[in-house]
Amino acid sequence: MASTRKYPRHAYDGSIDIPVIVIQFGRLERMDLTVKGVDISDGGLGIQSEVQLSPGFVWFRSTIGEHKGGMIVWSRKEDSGYRAGIQFLPIPLSPRDYLQVADD
Repeated sequence: MASTRKYPRHAYDGSIDIPVIVIQFGRLERMDLTVKGVDISDGGLGIQSEVQLSPGFVWFRSTIGEHKGGMIVWSRKEDSGYRAGIQFLPIPLSPRDYLQVADD
């Protein structure tokens, strides 16, 4: 069966924690999370999360390659948590330019 993927995936070192800021569509609530990378392509990043994620915007606290963020385009439950796909998007500004940092 031929692959329908636009970009081939490559393994991502899942032992590396990826701090992210997520704003899910419909909630408009900021979540600061740490996720694990599963696979990566020129178009996006596959991740594992301990919490369920819905479609929304994601900012990476540290760039992934040249990417500052993207959009969660799918998510599903798995045995050990949740899996999700992030499509990279061009994000020229930092999260601080868009969001007020929450006081802890």
